[in-house]
Amino acid sequence: MSDVNFLLIDDDPDDREFFEMALKKVPFSINYATASNGICGLDLLTDQDEKPHYIFLDLNMPMLSGKECLSKIRKLQGYKDVPIIIFSTSSFRGDIEDCKKLGASHFFTKVTSISQLSETITKLISGVEMPYVLN
Repeated sequence: MSDVNFLLIDDDPDDREFFEMALKKVPFSINYATASNGICGLDLLTDQDEKPHYIFLDLNMPMLSGKECLSKIRKLQGYKDVPIIIFSTSSFRGDIEDCKKLGASHFFTKVTSISQLSETITKLISGVEMPYVLN
């Protein structure tokens, strides 16, 4: 398998570092980009030649919320079918349902285990059938 391209859009630098550590444990070659907010994430997506295979998106961000960003990404040409995984501390049922309606592929409540995150990412890349809500 060739390199897998990931984009994480998350305003928390600790969460971005945690995510990067988990990616290093995934048994695939990963190209990884980050954006510190939804506006920067949208700019990255429109300026990139090669689109990401997976987008992980935080919900609670300044300037442009995760839900607003999700909606805008789904409207970009070529991004209708790119898996967008909501990666949030929220486990609020309303958030989960809203994100599903907006086109999120999965809703993943942030975990504190690097191994658990890397295992979930490995399953996603491997094409393992996964429920909408991951935790």
